[in-house]
Amino acid sequence: STMKDISYSSLSLVLGTWDDARFGNENFGDEFGMHALDKMFEIHPKSKTLFGYSEGDEVSKEKSAMHGRLFASVFDSIFQTLGPDVEFIEEVLLQVGRRHKVMGIDPAFFPSMGEAVVYAVEKFLKGRKMTQEEIMAWEEVYDAISSEIVKAIDNSP
Repeated sequence: STMKDISYSSLSLVLGTWDDARFGNENFGDEFGMHALDKMFEIHPKSKTLFGYSEGDEVSKEKSAMHGRLFASVFDSIFQTLGPDVEFIEEVLLQVGRRHKVMGIDPAFFPSMGEAVVYAVEKFLKGRKMTQEEIMAWEEVYDAISSEIVKAIDNSP
C-alpha cells in the first residue's frame, strides 16, 4: 500500500493512540524506543548488528535510550507531516529511506519492526490494550510508511 491509500479513520486512530501513548510520559522517547528495540531484538536477533551489537551481546541502557530517542523522533516527524500533502510526506520518507540505506538496513527487518512498534506503543496506553481496530490501523499506516522507506532503500544508488 502507499501513503495515498491510507484511510482517514486509520490515520486518526494511529495519531490518537500515538498521542495517548506520549501524553504525560516525559521519558517517552527513550522508553518507547527501548521497548521497541527490545521487542525487535527478541523477534529478529540478527537486527542487533544494525545497532552495533553482536547477536549475543547484552544491550546497554544508555545506547538503547539514544537509539530510542532517534526512533521516536522519526515517528514524531513522520506523524507531524502526515496530511493531505502526500508528496511532502513521500519526500520525507524518501530521505528516511536513504539514511536507512546508508546505515545498511535490510528491508526484511521492516515487518518485524512494525510488530515491535505496536508492542511499544501499547506499553504506554496506561494499562489498556489496543483494540483490534487500532491494531489494524497501525498495520495499515505502518505498512504504507515502511513501503515508501523500502522503495527508497531499493532505489537509492
